[in-house]
Amino acid sequence: MTQRVVRRIGIILVVVFSIHSDSFAQLKKANSYFKQEQFNDAIKYYSKVLKKDVSNAEATQNIAFAYRKLKDYSNAEVYYAKATEINPDESTNFLYYGQTLKNNNKVREAKAQFEKFVAKNPNSFMGKLMVQSCGDIRDWEVEDKAYEISNVENINTKNADFCPLVYEDGIVFVSERGVDLVNENHYGMSNKPYLSIFFAKQDKQYKKAKRFSSQLNSLYHDGPISISSDGKTIYFTRVDKIEQGKAYTNRLKIYSANLEGKKWKNVTPFTHNSSSYSVAHPWISEDGKQLFFASDMQGGQGGMDIYVSTKNGEEWSKPVSLGKDVNTPENEVFPYYKNKVLYFSSDGHSGYGGLDIYSVNQLDKWKNPVNLKAPLNSSKDDFGIFYKDDESGYFSSNREGGLGSDDIYSFTWHTLTPQTEMSGLLEYEKLASAGTTINLLDENDNIVRTTVTDEYGKFKFDKLDLDKNYLLSIDATDDSFLGGSNLFMTNSKGEKVLLANKLGKGKFTFQALPYEYYDGLELLKEEDESLFTISVFGQIYKKLPGDYSGEMEVWVVDDEGNVIGKATADKDGKFSFDKLSPDEQYLFMLAEDDALLNMIIVDENGNVLEAAKRLIDGKYRYVRLDAEQNVITLINEIDEVIKIAENENFIISKVLYEYRSAEINETAAKELNKLVLILKKNKDIGVELSSHTDSKGGDKYNMELSQKRANKAVEYVVSKGINAAKIVAKGFGETQPVAPNELPNGKDNPEGRAKNRRTEFKVIKLK
Repeated sequence: MTQRVVRRIGIILVVVFSIHSDSFAQLKKANSYFKQEQFNDAIKYYSKVLKKDVSNAEATQNIAFAYRKLKDYSNAEVYYAKATEINPDESTNFLYYGQTLKNNNKVREAKAQFEKFVAKNPNSFMGKLMVQSCGDIRDWEVEDKAYEISNVENINTKNADFCPLVYEDGIVFVSERGVDLVNENHYGMSNKPYLSIFFAKQDKQYKKAKRFSSQLNSLYHDGPISISSDGKTIYFTRVDKIEQGKAYTNRLKIYSANLEGKKWKNVTPFTHNSSSYSVAHPWISEDGKQLFFASDMQGGQGGMDIYVSTKNGEEWSKPVSLGKDVNTPENEVFPYYKNKVLYFSSDGHSGYGGLDIYSVNQLDKWKNPVNLKAPLNSSKDDFGIFYKDDESGYFSSNREGGLGSDDIYSFTWHTLTPQTEMSGLLEYEKLASAGTTINLLDENDNIVRTTVTDEYGKFKFDKLDLDKNYLLSIDATDDSFLGGSNLFMTNSKGEKVLLANKLGKGKFTFQALPYEYYDGLELLKEEDESLFTISVFGQIYKKLPGDYSGEMEVWVVDDEGNVIGKATADKDGKFSFDKLSPDEQYLFMLAEDDALLNMIIVDENGNVLEAAKRLIDGKYRYVRLDAEQNVITLINEIDEVIKIAENENFIISKVLYEYRSAEINETAAKELNKLVLILKKNKDIGVELSSHTDSKGGDKYNMELSQKRANKAVEYVVSKGINAAKIVAKGFGETQPVAPNELPNGKDNPEGRAKNRRTEFKVIKLK
């Protein structure tokens, strides 16, 4: 190797070592600023490190964290995206990345990151909370907004202005604005002037803000404040700047002062201040006996918690935490108390992102805090609320569209139009009409909403203006169907209580009344309806069952082709009719005729009974009873002769139960009375009675509960004069559900569980 080559390699090694050494020095300096929470300075040096080493995990994570602490969520998002790629084993990157995305109104993307965090930390309170909050935000978005907000003019600046309260003829608030030599000092974390207390007089509009009091504004941070209802005592947060080395932390503390003449005097530290933890954001109650504040003292839930101290004479009692319903492992800050209601901000409850404002009632023992929702809350920090009266006030936020980092906003509550809801049931010739589109129209015949009836013919419209007249129209072209349909108003249990007024074919009118009104009405009598009905299940397909996914409408028609029932095939082509009269032959039609489509009829367990024969006119014929079957001839309640196969289930509007109950309630008794009537008219038949439960509870418990239900049903029927020998009763526990007990996302399905808590009947021949 020549001398020239050796010298060149040596030069390269020196350069590489020099670059590495320089990068290491930059990182060390950045980390020093980072530990002191001087994030602006830290970012400068982390940027230099990443210029030379783009994959440095420590620098990437820390610069992302610094941007997030400075509430620069755009840059934080960029660096957390890189951090999750560079170091996927650090699970907090996914949590912080999700929170940053949520701060940037990217809720769907945020949820994906939170779910990755929870996968790595399945017991994390914060992870589960963040996932929940993403769902809550989607629900809140569709709700009507009860407040109007606006940025307060002539108050806000490019720096932070926040925590306003009304005082005399203006407002007092906290601001970072630098207006004198004292406030030209800069706070290391954000490189902004220190906080001071200001006052702005209000005439027609707010005039230029001035320092509130030279006695209260110190050399460091002052505010926010609270003033007693008599105006004579002020409570405020202050940070004293004490130089005691890098390891020393200047804590937030509460002070009070008394008004003498026009000056605030006798500045006194709160008795529960400490150099070991912060005590901040005081709010004094109207009677002057309760002081609410935020603190990170030991024994709390984590972060800052809300405490209250009670005044006894001239002494303040030991602070008491408001408990786990208010306080969380994160931060609860900026308490405000009015009319027994505490308002506070938190990033530890389900919210939009950053700090959200919540309310909680003292009369409820500080239970169940409520998110005040948009527009008071946003994806950024929202805090420092104050009510001028019962319907208006101020709050602070660093949301998009403001003038500075934190701005003061005014809000006004406006009365929402009282609303109600209605539920109904659509039937055609006494059969539930499933999958039928219903339009809701206003008084000017404008369609305002549309829905589709479920498998039981039921539908619902909510958020209707109370006492307003509406029109319902069936979206169909079949004149016989439109003319023969009836629409019933139902109560909260889904029971028919009122026949809607018919305007014409497929058109009905109703007035939006309080929902409680329908619960107070008597149930409609159904003596004219047959009690004895059959369920028919089927599937359409082209070559093999399951290959068709058109979700087509299937009709039951009479010999003349009139539609007497409708159902919609699901994604696998399956359909069912729940309450058909027990005819021996049925004719089916498809809404869109296709000669290539086949149809099979199955039982309730999916076993194929036979193929429905396609006729030349496009109808499909199914003969329910064939010559080979053992047939039972019955007399129904109106003395018609009907035939069913042995072991065929029939429906008498299944008996349903309350959760964990075996008692025969009023509705169940009504259904069992129908069974009694059938048994009395048919001396040679008996009934197999099967009872079932939902999936809550253990297997043994559910089996015992279902048997209790079966026995109770038997006792009731026997009490009506039926021989016990005609009834066989058995409980099946949770083993034969007819509906999912849980939704596809794993959440509870109350409607499905209610359907599974049932008793069914099967006719048998007596020997």
